[in-house]
Amino acid sequence: MNITDRQQEIMDTAIAIIAEEGIQKLTTKALSRRIGISEPALYRHFENKLAILVAILEHFSQWSRIVLWEIVESDRSPEDKIRELFRRHAVRFVESPATSAVLFSEEIFKNHPELVQSMTGIMSAAEGFVRHILEEGIAAGRLRADVPLEHLAMVTLGALRLLVTRWRLNDYGFDLQAESDRLAGSVVAMVAVSP
Repeated sequence: MNITDRQQEIMDTAIAIIAEEGIQKLTTKALSRRIGISEPALYRHFENKLAILVAILEHFSQWSRIVLWEIVESDRSPEDKIRELFRRHAVRFVESPATSAVLFSEEIFKNHPELVQSMTGIMSAAEGFVRHILEEGIAAGRLRADVPLEHLAMVTLGALRLLVTRWRLNDYGFDLQAESDRLAGSVVAMVAVSP
């Protein structure tokens, strides 16, 4: 997905409006006013508000797939791959805190099958990468084989999502990277084979 500078500005502004005021306040009028362009000029870059939201999700999806692929293909141990998954996502959200308001706000997806489909794709891809890491660890005898793989993946991704959501709801009031490192250590302890 090639994004122009103006499209990126529109997406970043949309994310900021959602984070600050909620999805209800995201309108093409509010966007164009904040950016300082006319509504017709906005439509030259995106067909409508829905197209902007889909682009935001696709942009994050591309980033996430690249990062997860790098982690899976690295020479790290399965435990360190889990830690790196948490670390890289924490860094991303710290760099762009408002993105969490879009990704983890179910109200945005209501009545929009295109957004549900995009978010489902992001979740499925992430789960696939995590399952690969877990399978590698199970095959090596380092991670638990006595718990269903899909549950281990759900616990791993669910823990990350809950932490980021809590951080956002606390007005980004704690060190996400430090908490992410601690949580990743706890997740690894739960999924690792007991010594």
